[in-house]
Amino acid sequence: MDILVVQHVEADPVGILGRYLEVNGAWLHTWLVPQRSTPPHGHYDGLIVLGGPMNACEDEAFPHLAQVVALIRDFHSQGKPVLGLCLGAQLIARAFGSRVYQNKIPELGFTPLFPVAEAAEPWIQDYQPGMPMMQWHFDTFDLPAEAKLLLTNEICTNQAFRLGSHTYGLQFHPEVTPEIVMNWIAFKTDWIEAHYPHLFEQLREQLVMHWVQSAQFTEKLANAWYSQVVASAQTGSLLRQG
Repeated sequence: MDILVVQHVEADPVGILGRYLEVNGAWLHTWLVPQRSTPPHGHYDGLIVLGGPMNACEDEAFPHLAQVVALIRDFHSQGKPVLGLCLGAQLIARAFGSRVYQNKIPELGFTPLFPVAEAAEPWIQDYQPGMPMMQWHFDTFDLPAEAKLLLTNEICTNQAFRLGSHTYGLQFHPEVTPEIVMNWIAFKTDWIEAHYPHLFEQLREQLVMHWVQSAQFTEKLANAWYSQVVASAQTGSLLRQG
């Protein structure tokens, strides 16, 4: 199966999520936005939209965002699986008419998440309440109409959601490796330096405590999402033959 990956910045690649997808048999085709203004042409069975430092509505400064919104709508309308991470989740919300805005408190580092009782996804069934996942965001969003909340916490309510049967938005970063997280430290702003002076040390400690469990969750997520990609592609093939 061929999957289009939208990578907004070089510092936020598909990481360990991509490795697990490739183990399943996926072929990843990455649109690295700083290197080209349009996505690579081709037929794709699924779409992953990664994170980035920009706001989801900064079209004037980042004109590719409108293209990504159109891609999200297109894949969703065709029933092809979509997975948005952090900025990607915010762009899904924007694509379906919801507001994206600054959260009251930023989330930087591993924070605990809690499954919503009625969430039926296989990758959430054994999610331990309070298990921390990596966060790096200042913005949040309102849930699109008819979206189902899957994971939440007190700092930022909308942590994971499903729209329809094949479109998922995750506010957190399941794709990270320790190397990716450490690279993000290089992008510390003056505001982060002032308000989180010990962030580097905290992240190193958190990675030791939480990353293995995070990676195990990501493997379950990748397996379940890729199964949807395969099933969707097979259904589409049967419909075209019929």
